[in-house]
Amino acid sequence: MLDQNQNDTVISLRRKSAEYYQKAAWNQLLALDNYREKNFEVAERFAQLSFEDQMNAVEFAELADAESLIFLDLNIEEEY
Repeated sequence: MLDQNQNDTVISLRRKSAEYYQKAAWNQLLALDNYREKNFEVAERFAQLSFEDQMNAVEFAELADAESLIFLDLNIEEEY
Protein backbone atom coordinates (compact mmCIF):
# COMPACT_ATOMS: atom_id res chain seq x y z
CA MET A 1 0.00 0.00 0.00
CA LEU A 2 2.89 2.32 0.75
CA ASP A 3 4.20 1.79 -2.79
CA GLN A 4 0.90 2.84 -4.34
CA ASN A 5 0.74 5.97 -2.18
CA GLN A 6 4.25 6.93 -3.22
CA ASN A 7 3.41 6.33 -6.88
CA ASP A 8 0.31 8.46 -6.51
CA THR A 9 2.39 11.24 -4.96
CA VAL A 10 4.88 11.20 -7.84
CA ILE A 11 2.09 11.15 -10.41
CA SER A 12 0.33 14.03 -8.67
CA LEU A 13 3.52 16.11 -8.60
CA ARG A 14 4.22 15.41 -12.28
CA ARG A 15 0.64 16.29 -13.19
CA LYS A 16 0.94 19.59 -11.31
CA SER A 17 4.19 20.31 -13.14
CA ALA A 18 2.52 19.64 -16.49
CA GLU A 19 -0.37 21.93 -15.60
CA TYR A 20 2.06 24.76 -14.83
CA TYR A 21 3.94 24.16 -18.09
CA GLN A 22 0.63 24.37 -19.95
CA LYS A 23 -0.27 27.62 -18.18
CA ALA A 24 3.18 28.99 -18.99
CA ALA A 25 2.70 28.21 -22.68
CA TRP A 26 -0.71 29.92 -22.78
CA ASN A 27 0.61 32.97 -20.97
CA GLN A 28 3.52 33.14 -23.40
CA LEU A 29 1.10 33.07 -26.33
CA LEU A 30 -0.96 35.82 -24.73
CA ALA A 31 2.21 37.84 -24.19
CA LEU A 32 3.13 37.48 -27.85
CA ASP A 33 -0.37 38.40 -29.01
CA ASN A 34 -0.39 41.51 -26.85
CA TYR A 35 3.10 42.47 -27.97
CA ARG A 36 1.98 42.18 -31.59
CA GLU A 37 -0.98 44.43 -30.78
CA LYS A 38 1.42 46.90 -29.11
CA ASN A 39 -0.11 46.36 -25.66
CA PHE A 40 3.33 46.32 -24.11
CA GLU A 41 2.31 46.56 -20.45
CA VAL A 42 -0.13 43.69 -20.80
CA ALA A 43 2.42 41.71 -22.81
CA GLU A 44 4.99 42.21 -20.06
CA ARG A 45 2.53 41.02 -17.42
CA PHE A 46 1.72 37.84 -19.37
CA ALA A 47 5.43 37.24 -19.94
CA GLN A 48 6.02 37.55 -16.19
CA LEU A 49 3.16 35.14 -15.47
CA SER A 50 4.63 32.71 -17.98
CA PHE A 51 8.01 32.91 -16.27
CA GLU A 52 6.45 32.34 -12.83
CA ASP A 53 4.49 29.35 -14.14
CA GLN A 54 7.65 27.88 -15.65
CA MET A 55 9.45 28.23 -12.32
CA ASN A 56 6.54 26.52 -10.54
CA ALA A 57 6.58 23.74 -13.13
CA VAL A 58 10.29 23.16 -12.59
CA GLU A 59 9.81 23.13 -8.82
CA PHE A 60 7.08 20.47 -9.00
CA ALA A 61 9.17 18.41 -11.44
CA GLU A 62 12.11 18.56 -9.03
CA LEU A 63 9.86 17.51 -6.16
CA ALA A 64 8.62 14.57 -8.22
CA ASP A 65 12.21 13.59 -9.01
CA ALA A 66 13.17 13.77 -5.34
CA GLU A 67 10.14 11.71 -4.35
CA SER A 68 11.07 9.11 -6.99
CA LEU A 69 14.60 8.88 -5.63
CA ILE A 70 13.30 8.37 -2.11
CA PHE A 71 10.96 5.69 -3.43
CA LEU A 72 13.86 3.93 -5.19
CA ASP A 73 16.09 4.17 -2.13
CA LEU A 74 13.41 2.64 0.06
CA ASN A 75 12.93 -0.22 -2.41
CA ILE A 76 16.67 -0.90 -2.54
CA GLU A 77 16.89 -0.93 1.27
CA GLU A 78 13.98 -3.39 1.46
CA GLU A 79 15.86 -5.79 -0.83
CA TYR A 80 18.83 -5.95 1.56
